[in-house]
Amino acid sequence: MNRNTTFKPVLIMLFLAMIFQFIPFASDWGFYKPNFLLLMMIAWMLYFPDQYGIGFAVIMGVFADCIFLSTLGYHILLFSVCGLILIFFHRVVVYLQLVHRVTLVFLMILLVEFMRAAIDSSLNKPLSIDGVLYLAIISSICWIPLDKVAGHFYALQK
Repeated sequence: MNRNTTFKPVLIMLFLAMIFQFIPFASDWGFYKPNFLLLMMIAWMLYFPDQYGIGFAVIMGVFADCIFLSTLGYHILLFSVCGLILIFFHRVVVYLQLVHRVTLVFLMILLVEFMRAAIDSSLNKPLSIDGVLYLAIISSICWIPLDKVAGHFYALQK
């Protein structure tokens, strides 16, 4: 399977992730909305780190910076750190059970949120880490269909 075979599903997933990211939530529930771009990046980098590497993480970070109207580089840093961790653990994680991959995503979301809190506190922005555990749980559950799609294309490649 060549790169063009997975390129179309990635574009479709990117389009859907952007749509889900723009869907409004009630203000009380806005904090619990998963970062669908991050989840999509994790799914594809976990299975295809050679095709979708750090460059892919940077591009997804640029999209996230544009969508969230944050300073350019804010999400790039967060996504790149996650991408490096995924590339480092790729050979082991692909062969784990779904529950272990979901646990990895749970821990990645916690890492991202604590890195975000550290950056925000260094910039003297208000800290909000009250619902980080719930956000990580919701994000992990939302990641399962993305894992199934990327896993399907990974199995076709073998």
